[in-house]
Amino acid sequence: MIDIRDLTVKYKSERNDFLALDNFNLLIKDGDICAVIGPSGCGKSTLLHVLSGIIKDYAGSVLIDGKDIDPRVQRIGLVMQSNGLLPWRDIYFNSTIGARVKDGNNKLDKQYANYILNKLGIGEMTSRFPNQLSGGQRQRAEIARAFILKPNILLMDEPFSALDALTREEMQDLFLKIWIENSVSTIFITHSIEEALYVGKKIVIMSKSPGKVVGIYDNPLFGKKDLRLDEEYYKFSIKLRKIAKEEWSK
Repeated sequence: MIDIRDLTVKYKSERNDFLALDNFNLLIKDGDICAVIGPSGCGKSTLLHVLSGIIKDYAGSVLIDGKDIDPRVQRIGLVMQSNGLLPWRDIYFNSTIGARVKDGNNKLDKQYANYILNKLGIGEMTSRFPNQLSGGQRQRAEIARAFILKPNILLMDEPFSALDALTREEMQDLFLKIWIENSVSTIFITHSIEEALYVGKKIVIMSKSPGKVVGIYDNPLFGKKDLRLDEEYYKFSIKLRKIAKEEWSK
């Protein structure tokens, strides 16, 4: 469970302070996936940097399973929009490095690692290097690394934004298939209302900077078969777009 209460983050400089998040509140229960949408610069990435332990200077309370954030203890999977693969190591090493660091080389669950890699369609590419893969294949390796870690929480920062439309849809489908099997508490950051509808059980709309929650919506369409062909998908999309537009134009 992810419990965020009155989270406030300021970036300090010599001249003035910049308020990135202002009294941000959100509760994500075990096994939920929450899609967060907001305009550029509203603090979405800042939110993930707090949850991943990168940012430690903040006000408010942020708990993972009732405990303060400590990446040394908790298993936190993080997938960024620009891949963080090591160019000089092969895909197998890149995909398993999180689990190796956390548990040691001798405790790596190789069977599970191979299962995830095969499930994501890159099981036969593990001896290749990142520059030998397409953008979609590199993103699969990033997702594999997060799940092979067997995380307590999963943080996704616009992971498919750099992909073309068809590859993006394919990656959304692949990600959800893996996620449904693991049901790890997840925050999925996106600019796209359509993507939020496709991957989120709950959808959070953030305000302009400084970021705060302006609305939380249950998604009754989550997991529905052939969702992109469903008329309700477009109706809900239009509704959320109207809410977001009114909020972001203030």
